[in-house]
Amino acid sequence: MTAMKMTVLIVDDDAASRQLLRQILKDIYNLSFATDGINALAKVQKVRPDLILLDILMPEMDGYETCQRLKAIPATADIPIIFISTLSDITEKVKAFKGGGVDYISKPFQSEEVLARVETHLKLYNFQRFLERRVEEEVNNRRVEEQMLIQQSKMAAMGEMINAISHQWKQPLNSLGLIVQCVEDEFEYGEVDKKYVKDFVKQTMELILFMSQTIDAFRNLLKPSRIKYTFDVTEAVYELVNLFSDMLKKDDICIRINTPQTCCISSIGYPNELKQVILNLINNSRDAINSRRKKGIITEDGLITIDIKEGENRKVVASISDNGGGIDPMVLDNLFKPYVTTKGDEGTGIGLYMSKAIIEGKMDGKISVSNIEGGAQFVIELPLANEGV
Repeated sequence: MTAMKMTVLIVDDDAASRQLLRQILKDIYNLSFATDGINALAKVQKVRPDLILLDILMPEMDGYETCQRLKAIPATADIPIIFISTLSDITEKVKAFKGGGVDYISKPFQSEEVLARVETHLKLYNFQRFLERRVEEEVNNRRVEEQMLIQQSKMAAMGEMINAISHQWKQPLNSLGLIVQCVEDEFEYGEVDKKYVKDFVKQTMELILFMSQTIDAFRNLLKPSRIKYTFDVTEAVYELVNLFSDMLKKDDICIRINTPQTCCISSIGYPNELKQVILNLINNSRDAINSRRKKGIITEDGLITIDIKEGENRKVVASISDNGGGIDPMVLDNLFKPYVTTKGDEGTGIGLYMSKAIIEGKMDGKISVSNIEGGAQFVIELPLANEGV
């Protein structure tokens, strides 16, 4: 305590009391003084004491009112206040504690008592500030870590996008190559006329337009939604699957979507973020299916099924299941925690963590996982949009 030289503000209109407290505390603490409540309020702003010894009976503004005013100011609300007074009635002590005081010292002062109570409450105050700093540091560290996870998640998503774009572009690029190569031959045989040029332009522009639209679709998928709005969950799922169907076909994986025939099922939230979550779940299913194939465990075609329906309590329920063999029960309960993965060195362990953060943190929903016969099933629940919204 001596090394810290903490500051104690003594507020008392009696000069003898101030002098006595000065003699008791001067060798251990930095001391500051005020003679009444009004003066104390101004002094606190200047010296920022670590503790206040506050007399109750003072002219103009008594200790109770002074304490209330200090507690009403955020910058001074946490400063511990020990009341000092000649009043010995139990009701006065109760009033002091209810008013925000942490302790009560009766006059005439006993040196050992004053020292013990001041030291105890300064230690408590110091420890409280230490804990607050640790909490703040932990929150900041978590915020930085979450930003890093978000960035890693975006990079992983971009990798998937590039992979999918390459599959989407493979056929039109091959077609463009064949069309361009034919021009030279057709020119040598004298078959390049106005009609040929017109057809050539039409075919190439159709292919270029398709490729341009593909880029726009993937760019929109990566673009975060700024505000919540009503969207058709079924439509969002179909849009996503259409973008990645070629990539899944390459792996001999069939994706099946089951939805009600009667009407759309709408929710309120961020459709692009939902697409990213479902994309992550589809990729996890694809990896699980391919892993089983490499081990010779699965011989039938891979299957991913997405069921969308209206659930109980006005919920939209989207279930994504596969025949990838399921998830190790040892990690099932911790699957949504950061850096938990079932893919060994090939996995980052951030995809499902971010999926949970999006569904439960941003869209007021719920995501869960369980093993089913032959595979795993993820269930997403979102609020059902009100009719007419």
